[in-house]
Amino acid sequence: MTRPLIIPLLLFLNSAYAQTHLELKPGDTLKYSPQAHKPSWISVQSADANLGIALFMDGKKLKEQDDSRGIKSIERLYFTPEKGKKYEVKIWAKSYLEKSKIAKVSIAESKSVPVLNGQFNSDQFVEDLRTFRLIREKANSGLYVYRSKKQIDSIYQQAEAEARNSKNIFDFYKIIARLTGFEGSCHNYTDLPNHASYYLTQKPEYLPITLKNIDGRLLQDSKEAAIPLGAEILSINGVSAKEMIGRFSQYYFSDGYSMPYKETTGFERGMLDKFYMEFGNHKNYVIRYKWNGAVKEVSLEGIPLESFKKLQESRYSLAFDKKLLSEKYSFSKEGEGEGIYRLSLRGFDFATGKEDPAYKKFSVFLDQMMDTLEKEKIQNLIIDLRGNTGGTGALYEKVFSYLTQRPFRDSHYAYTQFNEVPLEEKLIITPLFLSNGVQDKNGLNAYLKQLYPKSVQGKYYWADDKNPSVLPNERTFKGQLYLLVDQRVASAASHLASLIKSYTNAVVIGKETVGGYYEHNGHLPLVYELPNTGIQTGFSIVHVIQDAQNLPDQKRGQGIIPHVTIQQTDQEFLDQTDVYLKKVAELRKQ
Repeated sequence: MTRPLIIPLLLFLNSAYAQTHLELKPGDTLKYSPQAHKPSWISVQSADANLGIALFMDGKKLKEQDDSRGIKSIERLYFTPEKGKKYEVKIWAKSYLEKSKIAKVSIAESKSVPVLNGQFNSDQFVEDLRTFRLIREKANSGLYVYRSKKQIDSIYQQAEAEARNSKNIFDFYKIIARLTGFEGSCHNYTDLPNHASYYLTQKPEYLPITLKNIDGRLLQDSKEAAIPLGAEILSINGVSAKEMIGRFSQYYFSDGYSMPYKETTGFERGMLDKFYMEFGNHKNYVIRYKWNGAVKEVSLEGIPLESFKKLQESRYSLAFDKKLLSEKYSFSKEGEGEGIYRLSLRGFDFATGKEDPAYKKFSVFLDQMMDTLEKEKIQNLIIDLRGNTGGTGALYEKVFSYLTQRPFRDSHYAYTQFNEVPLEEKLIITPLFLSNGVQDKNGLNAYLKQLYPKSVQGKYYWADDKNPSVLPNERTFKGQLYLLVDQRVASAASHLASLIKSYTNAVVIGKETVGGYYEHNGHLPLVYELPNTGIQTGFSIVHVIQDAQNLPDQKRGQGIIPHVTIQQTDQEFLDQTDVYLKKVAELRKQ
């Protein structure tokens, strides 16, 4: 049974300053002038589309927001108007259900906003769970890559019992998140329709410190906290650091069985929402920690959510990351007279393909890099992929063409389970589709038939002309390579890392990557929405067998395993030492 949609404008009636109902056509942008002349919340929602909103003052954009991803979700924006200034809110569809055409949009201004209750009955949860599995079986070519049919049946049997006993949307979301991670793909995605903070209390009950997972130890990561920066957090309200890491890891997804990304990412990306889903919010936090060899305990009062947001956004470790990730790509000399350079590649999303001017600019950049390496007769080159979550395949292929003496291909082969999208009534037309001119299932099916034209024993294989052999560049680097990877390296970046480890002399330094060495699901993501809860779930539909050699230290289901594993001391954390470059220097002295 499907829960009837009720747009909860009634929630705002008691304190509403204004209410408006508009219609939004695909590709259009609505403009709305706030009616209240006092500090207020603007709440925007639609039953037909996921909305993006932006606030402008005198024509200048102050803020753009897409907190919530569900079709039936709400965007909330708080603003404090200045006298004599003109304000405008722009609203557009970020995504919509395939069957939707014109979206009805509701706008309310109010003094305050309620906590969303997210209440459903057990039949609705079970229906959504069964729909979730049906979507995976019909559309996800990665479902049975790392798990047997027996294992999948078993975990779903357990999940259905838990779904029947779920009390709220958080309980059910935890079940769905665990199932999503069990499959073993870093391209998997499952999220609540509304930002989790919309369901949480507005009372001052949020954690008054920030956390950083350093090699399985949780360090206090804020200068502005009552506990010393760098102190090791042993437990919070009786929950040990080890248990926090394990429970938190269920919300993050990796290729195969790789764990480093899952165990670290929540403390960087999930402290505003998933931490409280898992551990709750409290008036007081009893925190045990170790500092200068002594174990201490302190009880700290919770803080408001906005204060915690600011704490999280200014945490100490961010300074190093911001510096590291400041440029998409760069080339620099390391040390004075050291005879070594570093090519840093922080993402492959700066160009859409070979016809993009940004691709041509990158090609010139790589040629200039080779000019320098040859002119100075450099024999040592660092390839730094830390923080690179992937992007366009043409970019990583271009890089590897300068590092190899052999032809290579994107994959040995790649396939999907269909070339006509199944369960289209639950399909979300995403920003990726819209940016490529795909507005409905017909456009998507035409695209799929072009890429995956023929069925062979129930699988639709990538057309040969889409997977050509890539020749080495006329000039390739033939010296010693050092490859730096961390747990964030994924997709196209981990694909490049697998090629470098497989076919060059590179010494791989760092952490096991979240992206797989031998195979992964990638290329094309689909997103579906569950009918009752509005939870969205997605995955990449193409299973890719990568062009990588069998290596004795690479087991199936692993990310790229480094030859030299990096660990950071407490003092190196406090000093913000680049332990990766430090390790390269040590190896070169041996």
